[in-house]
Amino acid sequence: MAQSLNPTNYSIYAIPATYGLAVMPMVYAFSTMMRASNYQWSNAAPRQNFEALKGKVPQETWDKCFRAYGAHLNGLESFPLFAAAVLAGNLAKLPASEMNSFAAQYIGFRILYSGLYIFNRSSEKLAYVRTGVWYWSLALPVLTLIHAGNKLSL
Repeated sequence: MAQSLNPTNYSIYAIPATYGLAVMPMVYAFSTMMRASNYQWSNAAPRQNFEALKGKVPQETWDKCFRAYGAHLNGLESFPLFAAAVLAGNLAKLPASEMNSFAAQYIGFRILYSGLYIFNRSSEKLAYVRTGVWYWSLALPVLTLIHAGNKLSL
């Protein structure tokens, strides 16, 4: 019974999970481009691969992999804000249920964002939905940082 009143705080574990989620679109892009290019992806100059393989793989494949690369970069760009919010929330001793909810929502929105980014080829409506998901995924850690700051300043 006491366990239900004091849930376990899993939010710290969300930090490596979220980093892994940021890397997954690049794993997808890498493996897809390797197959599509008959393994011509160069590990010696990895940041030049997309331009080097443009026109050598089907355009639809190249486009989807480049969008996956964009989702990967966006995940890495937003990761520090998320990690800071998790650490600040735990430092401020925000309730475990709140931290778990924040982490789960953030991860869910990042998965949705990546899917919308990678698999939407041309729908402007879905592109705007993706932008809304992105805004909310940034609002979550900002709100958690504010909540933590308010609690620490008391």
